Parts: sequence; C-alpha cells; structure tokens
Amino acid sequence: MKTSVIAYVYAIVVAAAASLVGLYFYQPVVDFSLLAGAGWLTLVAFLGTILSYRVQGSTFGAVSFIPFLTAFVLYPSWATIAIVGFSALVAEMLKPKLAIKRAFNVSQIVLAGCVSIGCYLLFGGKPLEVDPSFQSVPHIAAVVVFLVVNTLAVAAVIGLAEGKSIVKTWVSGNAAGLVYDIVAVPGVFAFGRAYVDWGNWGVGVLCALILGLRLTYQSKHQLETTNKELLELFVHTVEFRDPYTSGHSQRVSRYSRIIAQVVGLTPKEIDRISVAALLHDVGKIHEIFAPILMKPGRLTPEERAIMELHPIKSAELVAKISDLQDIVPAVRHHHENWDGTGYPDQLKGREIPLGSRIIMFADTIDAMTTDRPYRKALGEVEVRDELRKFRGIQFDPDICDALIGSPDFRRLFDSADSGKVHSLTQILEIVRKRVKTPAVA
Repeated sequence: MKTSVIAYVYAIVVAAAASLVGLYFYQPVVDFSLLAGAGWLTLVAFLGTILSYRVQGSTFGAVSFIPFLTAFVLYPSWATIAIVGFSALVAEMLKPKLAIKRAFNVSQIVLAGCVSIGCYLLFGGKPLEVDPSFQSVPHIAAVVVFLVVNTLAVAAVIGLAEGKSIVKTWVSGNAAGLVYDIVAVPGVFAFGRAYVDWGNWGVGVLCALILGLRLTYQSKHQLETTNKELLELFVHTVEFRDPYTSGHSQRVSRYSRIIAQVVGLTPKEIDRISVAALLHDVGKIHEIFAPILMKPGRLTPEERAIMELHPIKSAELVAKISDLQDIVPAVRHHHENWDGTGYPDQLKGREIPLGSRIIMFADTIDAMTTDRPYRKALGEVEVRDELRKFRGIQFDPDICDALIGSPDFRRLFDSADSGKVHSLTQILEIVRKRVKTPAVA
C-alpha cells in the first residue's frame, strides 16, 4: 500500500477523533431519552452494512447511509455519533479486511457524521424528536454535507491508491447515484417522522423499505453490469479476428463519449452513442470477413467491396437485441461521409444520424493514433490538421469546429481519461450550449 494512502488514512482517523471530541465539547450534555431512536436506526444501518453488495472488483455498495442520517437528525449529538461509530466498527469486524481499511471505513463515517451534525446545529436545527417539523435549511445542509464528505473521503483514498484525479474519481463514482442522493433529502425526513409518529413500527417499516431499496438497486446494477460485460466480451471476440484492432472498439467508444460531450449532448444521448460506438464493428464476426481481416497485404477492389458490407452486418446483429433498436441507425451509417461519398447508403450531410457522424470522428481518430505496419501513430497536432483537411468532406463541419476549438480535444490523447467524467466546467459548458446554441442535429 502506498505511503500516501497510509498517511491519508491516518489523517482521516485523527480528523474523525478530533471532530468527535470537538462535538462533545460543543454540546456535552446527553438526553438519554432521545437516544433510543438513534439506537434503533443505527441497528437498521448495521443490517444495511451487513447486506452490502459487490459493485465492481473489491468495491461494495450499501444503503446504510439513510438510517445513519436519520439517526443524526433525530438526535444530533456526539453520543449518536459514538453509537454509529461503534456499530460501523462491529460491521467491519465481521468482514475479512485489512485493519487499515476498517479504520478508514469507520473513521470516514464518524468524520462525515460529525461535520453533518455540526452543520445541523450551526443552522439552528433541533432534534426531530423535539421538533418534528421539516427544518429545511439545517436538514438539507446536514444531508448534503454528510454525502459530500463521505463520498469525497472515499474518492480521495481511491485516487491516491490508483494515481488518479481525486475530483474525477469523485464525480465518476457518484454521478450514477446522484438521483438516489437527491431522494435522500426527503427520505431521511420521512424515515425520521416514521419513527417519531409510529415508534418501533416505524423502524419496522424502515427496515422493509431499506431492504427493498437494496434489492432493487442491487438487481438493477448487477443487470446493467452483466449486460455491459457481455457486450464487451462479444466485442473482444470480434477483435480477435483482426490483430491490428485490439481495443479499437473500446477506444472508439471512449472518443465518442468525449466528442458527444463537446457538442453538448445529454448524458442519456452520450451513453447511447457510446454503446453504438462499442458495437459499430461487431458485424466483422461474420464468416465472409474472416479471410480478409487476416490478410497481411493491401485489399483488392473486390475485397474492399466486401468489407464495406460490415456496417450492414453490424446493424443486423445489433437489431436482434430489442433494447438496442434506437442505436441501429448510428451503427449502420458510421462510414457515411458528409459529402455523400461514404457507404453503405451514400447518405449526405444531416441525412446521416448524429451518432454516426460522431462515431466517424472517433473511428478515424483511432485509426490515425494507432501504430500500423506502414506508419507510426499520428500526434495531436497532426490529427488536428487532418480533421481540418477533411472538414465538410468526410466530417460534419459543425462538429469539427466544435471539437478542434474545444479544450477537451486534448482529452482524446489522454489514455487515463475514460470519457465518463464531467468536471464542473464541462457540465456548465454543456448547459450553456444547450441553452444558447443547439449546435448539431
């Protein structure tokens, strides 16, 4: 384990201990009659932690943060944090982990909880058991601060361990769960009122809801992950036929994401174009292409004519999956040129689907930046010059201008950039483009 990671974990442990001590001195008196609700909700959170599920690799997901937050607003006290910290420690001890990982997981929850409660009290929040009304400012501040501190602490340790940008890691790791985090604001209040109004029955209802949420989200995530991995496995199988295109489809998918972001498309549109780009060459698995793909020399006119059928074969394969019907046109027309000289249907200009126009850029950029037997890969300046040269001929001129003029152009040459990350600047730029200039269609 890196020294920087170890040092960071120690810093989180010290910060958590200092925050807990500070909260104690700020409000040392404990009303034990108000601790019962916090204790019950901590038990629910404990069960949520035990029922955590694998997200990817060694990363696990859980829904325990909602009852933790509910306990904080029910009785915002250092004693509540102590109970939460102890339950988190017990949950960690039940799983085979390194001691330093256990220390970090417990400490980051305690730190986030202390900062959250501190904000709640700072904005005049009262225990929900004393004032069951919705105290909007302290409540929203407490939930948002907890989620930010909690997720940022985790992103930082991952970024340090993997040598990646902490901000990028934080954004990419939490973008998909943003909706669930937003729901947490009213959800925490609803669960708190359930206990205040119904007592232990409220906790029972909470347990059922937490379990249902966990199972629903786990099933959804695992299904999405399985589908994605199956598609990538299929793409890898296709690429085994062509020794010069290993990883080509993944790179084209990544470039397409970046280009789609540059022209201001929505996250859903970006995802669909990314999938189309990943599958744009799957038709090459057809047996008629096998001998041509393995041929070391230049192709004859007849062989080239056969290869120009691959977008049709790719579209036919993609069309067999009902969930991918919307991307079939983008796959079929990814070799159409802006001036109408492409294939297979010689579409011209805006007749070509937007997704196809974007994939054309991505596909060509990957060809230019990949070493081939007859030439070395081109650099950023040379690629820029080539795009300008064929602007309005092979490429959509509007997309070309937007891409070349964007600071994100250099992201195409950063292999560590997954294409899935939006910085705050990029998000604001997308909003600006969609409001002021609906650039391309």
